[in-house]
This record gives sequence, structure tokens and C-alpha cells, in this order.
Amino acid sequence: MLNTILNGLLPVAFVIMLGWLSARIGLLKHGDADVFATLIIRFALPFALFEGAVRTSPDKLHNVGFALCLTLGLMGTYVIALGIGRFVFRHDLRTATMQALVCAFPDMAYFGAPILAAVFGPEGFLAVLVGNLITSLFMLPLTIVLTGLGNNNGTATERTDVLRVFRQSIARAVIHPIVWLPVSGMVLSFCHVTLPEPVLTSVGLIAKAAGGTSLFALGLMLYGERFVINANILVNLGIKNFVQPALMALGAVLFGVVGAPAHQAIITGAVPTATAAAMFAIKSNTYTRDATATILVSTILGVFTEGLLIACFF
Repeated sequence: MLNTILNGLLPVAFVIMLGWLSARIGLLKHGDADVFATLIIRFALPFALFEGAVRTSPDKLHNVGFALCLTLGLMGTYVIALGIGRFVFRHDLRTATMQALVCAFPDMAYFGAPILAAVFGPEGFLAVLVGNLITSLFMLPLTIVLTGLGNNNGTATERTDVLRVFRQSIARAVIHPIVWLPVSGMVLSFCHVTLPEPVLTSVGLIAKAAGGTSLFALGLMLYGERFVINANILVNLGIKNFVQPALMALGAVLFGVVGAPAHQAIITGAVPTATAAAMFAIKSNTYTRDATATILVSTILGVFTEGLLIACFF
């Protein structure tokens, strides 16, 4: 069991440390993280999600109860965090949206996958694949739309014309690679279209860069940042590491998900915040310090919550 947890944590800590050291010895600068963020959000992560979708058998996506359970856990957490950010902390819409993404977007692919595979075997990847499809179809497009609506850089006329801004935000979301590429992969899967192996190999080459590059960029971002714990971060940790797995458990009860799939959903909910959330914060120049601090502490805390859940289930 200790090896299971270490297999999920040690690679994460190692790559983050490499990013931090690269800034410490002067090979890269703190500001270079923005370049990595562009690579991740525009190329590596969309293709990683596309590859996961297109390689998933449509039969594995037909478990409606399991999908609804994950949707409740992921999007329910998003809505709760958005409401807290907007009405409790009184953030503007753009900042509250980033806080919601930080609280609701678990690092399923790069932290959760090794643990789920070690505990459940190959079927453990189902939660990762379905969860990533839910974030691609709902969470990330909603984030793009809401940050577009909360953009204060437009003219006064644009800010008052809510419908026009909303249409523009929807259009930006639809054409964003992180939205249409995973959706395209899901469509190909449901249509039983098998892409040629050279195409999949080409996609996989850039897709594999998403995980390591995200973690490296996080380490680069953390260098020079003063470690902080404030009310925002404490609330984020409570929502991400405790409320989200609780919502997954509630979803399992409501939608009749039992056994290994229920355990997969709950363990997925306890996975720390995805580094991609920090990349979104960098690209929108919003909530960056609290996002990186939340990811760092959430990752450390995630080791204990995951270990506790594994000990309870097995």
C-alpha cells in the first residue's frame, strides 16, 4: 500500500523539484512558466484528452450511473466553490471562476491514474477517462465562458451588452483546442473509428508532454513565491480534498453505483488539484498565487487522504 501511494507521489515531487531547481540555478526564469502554460493548454493537454477519448471503447462509456456520479462530484464541487468565491469571498466573476476550477479539477491523469491502476488494475483507468471527458465537455468550456464574461478589459459597451459578451465567450470556448479535440475523440470512439497507428503515435508524442511539463512548470512557478496559507487556500483545501470525495460518495448512493466503481469515484474525488488549473490561472493572469499554493498543499494533503481511503476500502 505504501508503494501504491509513493508511485503516485514521488514522480510528482521529483518533476516539481526539477522545475524549482531550474529557476534556482538560473537556467529558467519564473516568468518562463507562461510559455509552458501556452504549450500545455493549447497543445499538450488537449491532445492528451483527445488520445484518452479516442482510445476508450464506447462500451466503457455506457455506464450512465457511474458517469452521473462523477459529474455530480466534479461539477457539484465547481458550483459550490464558484458560489463561495463569488458570495463569501466577494471575488469578481473571473477570480471566482479560477477558484472554482482550482477546487474542482482533480489531477486524474497524472496523480490519480497510477494509484487507481495499482489498486484496481486496468479498469481503474475508467474513472480517469470518464472524468476527463466530463471536465472537457462541461468544466473547461464553462471556465472559458465565465472568464470571458468576467473579462474587464473590454469597452464599457461590451461589458453592458451581456448577451453579446456571452455569445463571444461561447464562441471562444467552442474553438478552444481543449474543448473540441476531446469532443472529437469521443465522437470518433462512439462511431467506432480507429485511427491509423502512426496518427495515434504522433498524437501520443505531444500528449505525453502534458503531465511532466505541467509539473515542471508548477515547480518553476513556485520558485520565488512566498509560501502562504490564507482563508482562500484553507477553504480550497477543504472543498477539494474533503467535499469533493463526499459528493462522489453521495453520487454513488443516488445513482446506485456500488463496489469497485464507487470506490474508484471516491478515490478520484480525493485526488489533489490538477496542475493544469494553475496553467489556466497563469494564462488568465488571475488567482495565480492562491492557485499554486492550493496545488502544493493539496498534493501533500492528498497523500494522506488517498492513503486513508485505500486503507478503508481494502
